[in-house]
Amino acid sequence: MFKRSTWILLGLAVAALLGYFLFDNFQQLRQQQQAERARLFHFAPDTIARIEIRQQKDSQPEVILLERAPEGEEGSRWRIRQPIQSAALDFPVEQLLNTFSRLTPQITLEGAEDLGAFGLDQPRHQIALFPKEGDPYRLAIGNDNFDGSGFYAQPEGGEVVLLASAQKGSLLPSLLALRDKTLLRFETAAVKSLQVQLAEADPEVVRLQRQEDTWQIVEPRELPADDLNVDRLLNTLSRLQAVEFPAETKAELAPYGLEKPSAQLSVELKDGKTLSVALGSEKDGQVYVITSEHPAVATLLTTTADILRPDLEELRDHRLAHLNSNQVGQVTLESQGERVTLNPLPQEKGSLELRWENPERPGQPVNLSSLFSSLNAARAKEFVPETDPDAQKALAEPDLKLTFEPKPDTDQEPLTLRLTSSGLRAYAQSSRQPDVAVIDLSTFNSIETEVKRLLETTTEEESQPESSPPTASPQSP
Repeated sequence: MFKRSTWILLGLAVAALLGYFLFDNFQQLRQQQQAERARLFHFAPDTIARIEIRQQKDSQPEVILLERAPEGEEGSRWRIRQPIQSAALDFPVEQLLNTFSRLTPQITLEGAEDLGAFGLDQPRHQIALFPKEGDPYRLAIGNDNFDGSGFYAQPEGGEVVLLASAQKGSLLPSLLALRDKTLLRFETAAVKSLQVQLAEADPEVVRLQRQEDTWQIVEPRELPADDLNVDRLLNTLSRLQAVEFPAETKAELAPYGLEKPSAQLSVELKDGKTLSVALGSEKDGQVYVITSEHPAVATLLTTTADILRPDLEELRDHRLAHLNSNQVGQVTLESQGERVTLNPLPQEKGSLELRWENPERPGQPVNLSSLFSSLNAARAKEFVPETDPDAQKALAEPDLKLTFEPKPDTDQEPLTLRLTSSGLRAYAQSSRQPDVAVIDLSTFNSIETEVKRLLETTTEEESQPESSPPTASPQSP
């Protein structure tokens, strides 16, 4: 058993630890209370209903007035009311409020009378926060100190103080930083059709329509569309953001090249609403733009504008094939007089591979994944008309003919590909494309090699060992 002295020492140790813990908490609480008392203003940011920023800009006074949006209203929590009417970005407004509520002087210059020495006799910047109830919180901002580490300020009715320079940017956001720069906003899944009109293109107008989960070019003629490029275009349009706003109205469009736009886009939504965008001239790495959903002339980065100016070649599908092996019911391969038809075999349990078989040569399953991959990866470098004499001559007797019959439960059409090489060029004609594709010779060679390998594997006669003539048994003498 412990001696009495041991219990006393143990109790003293516990008391010491408890005392240190309580003292440390007390010190932290005291420091927090001192920091709280040292703040210039005491309010909760969510109690502010209106913000007013006044500043001298190029010898002209500028007033930015923001108001909190009514509760329950969709979109931004803040609205700009002056000098323009616009939705505001919540982040810079909340940053301003949080910084303002935590302003703590580095130095307080008690009794300072010469306000001109601090730039506070006629301050260039003044901020006023108006709470839902009670008097406003006002702050005048003057000059920076000698080394730029801080700036002088004065709360209404208070002493001149020195504040940390890092806080100045949050307190004085520009109108451009505060305003919402969204020019268009819509859900891409809600788009029914899309039209692109380029001033310097032939054809000038390209129109596309959504067909279930894919896109189809319907003007100037029916062509399969490149879904990736169309989606990229729509994603850019659906969240279109301005860089700057050189004019707040569309009263004058000629200075921005918007009277005769270089590109015009229109998006028809499923609810019948139509949105439009027009691109003008370029200046200093930016392109002027107007939209049907915003009253101002804005600018875009040229990289963004380039996405909004696709021509027919960019929008049409350059793939030779878009094959899903699980939806193909039969494959026919033809080359130089050889022909084989392959049917899919039942998928083995636990295997992801689909194997195929020539019904005339059972027991010799083959894998077509390499052929499907090669065809799906093949892209046209360019397209030539079906009437092109070189293409006609080359495809009169194609080197390869591939036919893919869909399974009965799919709504797809059969796909036929005719491929051939001619000198340094290779051509491919698809039953789903009205034009002839020009493809890389290396692409054709890889497809041809794969087809010939499959033909050899699936058409060769099973080798049978030749039977030896019977050996005569020796006769007994």
